[in-house]
Amino acid sequence: MSKKILLYSLIYLSTYLLILIFQWGYVCNFEISSTCNLNSDTLKTILQTSAPVITPLVIIWGYFSWKEQELYKTSTELLSTCLSQTNIIFKAWKKSRDYSNVYSRFSAYHFREMYPITHEVLDSTEISNSELNRIKEVYLLVNDLYFTLNHLFIINKHLNLDNIFEKVKAISFELETNMNELSEFQHELICIKNNYTNKLSPEKIKEICYKLDSSISVDTLRIDDHNIKIDKFIEDITSQITKLSRQLS
Repeated sequence: MSKKILLYSLIYLSTYLLILIFQWGYVCNFEISSTCNLNSDTLKTILQTSAPVITPLVIIWGYFSWKEQELYKTSTELLSTCLSQTNIIFKAWKKSRDYSNVYSRFSAYHFREMYPITHEVLDSTEISNSELNRIKEVYLLVNDLYFTLNHLFIINKHLNLDNIFEKVKAISFELETNMNELSEFQHELICIKNNYTNKLSPEKIKEICYKLDSSISVDTLRIDDHNIKIDKFIEDITSQITKLSRQLS
C-alpha cells in the first residue's frame, strides 16, 4: 500500500511540474532570467482547478491496478491448488488399481482356471464396497479439481482452460465407465456362483479385470493401456496448468 501512495504522489507532483514547465514556456519563453517571475497565484488556481479532475482519475487507476493485482494473486493461488489436486489425483489413481498387498477378485477371476474362486469371495459385500470406493475416491477428487477450475474460469476469463476442462471430463468419463464395468464384473461373479450364463463373454470380463487391477498386466507381461491412457490425461493437465502459471508470471 505504501508503494501505491508513493506512486500516486509522484503522479500528482509530475502534473504540478508539467504545469510549471508550461507556465515557464508561456511567461519566460523557456529562458532562465532574474526578470522572469512565474505567477504563483495562477499556478495555485490551475492546481486547484485540476485537482478535482486528476484525483478521481488517480483513484480509479489505483482501484483497477489493485483489482488486477488481486486477480493475479487469486489466479496464481488457484492454479497452484489445481496443480496440487492433480498430483493427488495421480497418486490416488495409482493406488486405486494397486491390489499387490490385498486380495484381488480381478486377479482371482483372471487365473480362476488355476485357482478356483471360493463362494465366500464371490459373495463378499465388504470386498465389493472396497472395490467401488477405490474408484469413487478418485472420482470425487476429479470433481474437486473441476470445481476449482470452474472457480478460476469465473474470476479470470482471460485464461484458456478449454483443454484442461476437456481432459478432466475425459478422466471423469473413464472413471464412470470403470464403475459401470465393476458392476458388470460383480454381476459375472453372481452368475458364476449361481451357475447362470452371463451375456458378457469371459474375454470381455478379463478386459475389465485388466482395467481395474494393474497387477494383472504385470503378472501377464501385458502393456497396461488403461494406465497409459489416464496417465496421459493427467500429464496433459499438469502441463497446461504449469504453462498457464508461467504466462501469469
